[in-house]
Amino acid sequence: MKTPIFVFNSLNVERGGLTKAVMKRANILADHYGKVVFFTLAFQQDHKNIIEKLYKSGQLDRRVEVRNYYTDLLHISKVDNPKEASVEVEGFHAIQDKKSKQPAFRYYKDGVYKEYRRFNGDSTLKLIDYMDDSRTRLSRAEYLRDGRLVRTSHMDYITNKPKLHRYLLEDGTCRITVWVNPSGSEGRTILFGEEDVEYDSINHAYAAWIDTAVLEYEAPVIMSDSRKTDETVQLVKADVEKVAVAHNNHFESPYDETAKTKKSWNHFVEGINSFDHVVFLTHEQEKDITSRYRVTTKLHVIPHAAPDTPPAQQAYQPKVAVTLARFEGQKRLDEGIAAFKHVVEKIPDAEYHIYGFGPLEDDLKAQIKRLGLEKNVKLLGFSSDPTASYQSAACTILTSDFEGFGMVLTETLAAGTPAVAYDIKYGPKDIVRDDVDGYLVKKGDQKALADKVVAIMNDSNLRDRLSERATEVIERFSEESFKKDWVEMFGQSYTPSENDKSQEKKRSFFGFGRK
Repeated sequence: MKTPIFVFNSLNVERGGLTKAVMKRANILADHYGKVVFFTLAFQQDHKNIIEKLYKSGQLDRRVEVRNYYTDLLHISKVDNPKEASVEVEGFHAIQDKKSKQPAFRYYKDGVYKEYRRFNGDSTLKLIDYMDDSRTRLSRAEYLRDGRLVRTSHMDYITNKPKLHRYLLEDGTCRITVWVNPSGSEGRTILFGEEDVEYDSINHAYAAWIDTAVLEYEAPVIMSDSRKTDETVQLVKADVEKVAVAHNNHFESPYDETAKTKKSWNHFVEGINSFDHVVFLTHEQEKDITSRYRVTTKLHVIPHAAPDTPPAQQAYQPKVAVTLARFEGQKRLDEGIAAFKHVVEKIPDAEYHIYGFGPLEDDLKAQIKRLGLEKNVKLLGFSSDPTASYQSAACTILTSDFEGFGMVLTETLAAGTPAVAYDIKYGPKDIVRDDVDGYLVKKGDQKALADKVVAIMNDSNLRDRLSERATEVIERFSEESFKKDWVEMFGQSYTPSENDKSQEKKRSFFGFGRK
């Protein structure tokens, strides 16, 4: 039996589409394989607690093992037992930083600013920044919730950003030192132990760890789902199968075949034949890659699976549209908001509910105010129940510049809520059937998009017709087909489990499974 191993940067409770997709694939594969594993690479101060939250919430199956480069090498083996820290420090005056989202204080001694301390919500110490007398940050110390000092970062005087990280064992001994380049990327890495080892880059260090870790598993197959991990997987020397998965559009602006390939995809496209298999989410992207590069490895097209059962229908608000997305440039939420101005001109009490988080939140708030849409457009934060969010609305809006597939579209259709989406590379034309379960409009045509939203809001019969066909996406992109494609890609025969058979019976009960 093979062991699927995801080589991934990090997992988190509030996650974007990529993280959500790989966790769902891990959960599905756990039904077939005796062991499914994540090798995560990024340092997360609260790693063990985050993974336990994912297990408890059901977002990650407990049959999926998660290992992390730093927790392995630093011997952090348990969920932290919180140790409350006092705000008061003898000899210092503590002044609260009221702008910080987490409890934080500046510490003064004889009128001189010496330390900045930030605490977690449970009153455990998160970090201490140490200052010189000119208020320049010298270093940062980061702590686990049990009070263990785990990382110190030494700052660059000019940029005020880390120049070197030191990772510490429980007794305070330095186990790992990582140099930080001026660009912010992590470079030269030294691993201290019985035999000290220096690596040219952090990716070489990660690969060496994987070379050892995979020996514990039967017939490992390691997968790179992010362009950040391609080089690491390519550097792995162990006898393993290697798989790369293309989750996003590989073109620079304007994100179509007229553009160059993004630099972040260089390791993928230049080393594509070093992988045993490459998986695309759409045939269109497979064609675009093979028309530009010489590809000799095995290629597969396996789209994301839709949610496996139709949820109970909830009453929707006929004058509400929704979007679930990160607040970042790719999603072009600014265009969705601008388009909604046209909707409000025809339906003054229409509302646009945007669920998500990200760096552009302040920019979006400013745009909403500038357009006078404060009563109509709401930024509602991360949704812990996407199905309920979709079902609350007449339709879902997608205005992204580009996608790899657009998993939000399968999710909204599975919830019975039609979608109005830009026809972009890649995914919408594969998922949304125009005038059947939603609408596709030309990218950037805000007026056309607004007209389709208005039509759905104003015509309950139209909305019902689109909604009735929308849930067919569950069969069109079924979990059973998804699992079968992945198992057979691994070179194994697929036999549906009892769980798969029961899901098929559910689909038949709800009227799906018809050809």
